[in-house]
Amino acid sequence: FVANASHELRTPIAAIRAAAETLLSGAVDDPASARRFVDIVARHAERLSRLTQDLLDLSRLESRQWRFELVRVEAGALARQVVELLGGAAREKGLALAADEPAGTAVRADARALEQVLVNLVENAVKYTERGRVAVRAERDGEAWTVSVEDTGPGIEQQHLPRLFERFYRVDAGRSRDQGGTGLGLAIVKHLVQGMGGDVGVESDSTGTRFRVRLPAA
Repeated sequence: FVANASHELRTPIAAIRAAAETLLSGAVDDPASARRFVDIVARHAERLSRLTQDLLDLSRLESRQWRFELVRVEAGALARQVVELLGGAAREKGLALAADEPAGTAVRADARALEQVLVNLVENAVKYTERGRVAVRAERDGEAWTVSVEDTGPGIEQQHLPRLFERFYRVDAGRSRDQGGTGLGLAIVKHLVQGMGGDVGVESDSTGTRFRVRLPAA
């Protein structure tokens, strides 16, 4: 884990260091060049910020320092808030993004943790879907509700599915880093869902991918 984390940290640190050295060697006096290298510093600093926050969240979850407050949560209303939050990013890519949640989708969950789960899954779906739609759906499953995030992306090859929720595991490492991924999001999702007494899974084929979160009904 330390080796993987160090590897992830090394890339943005090296980029920031190289940009700073270039600026100090004279590029700072050329406005066009200076702006380009400052942009590099800002972009990689943001990536470092996301990575360190994800590392802290994962550490709290795995050491059981994260305190879950399990109460009645209207998953449908929460899903619609997440769709509204990420609607701009979807529209920029020409994607349809919607929440198809029936009324009364009440689950026993931690509202903040469930929101983080849905934001992560919807954000990933929007990020990796080039055309079509992303939808959040819910269906009753006995004494539980299954909330799904479905997309019409290229799908994920079957050999990757069992490992998707591992820390730092990526289907396409280069593409994930280019799009700002830390490689920890799905590991955090897994721990959050399990901490709420639920389970998470994924299905995928050439028509798209479906992440499903199953939580006890309230």
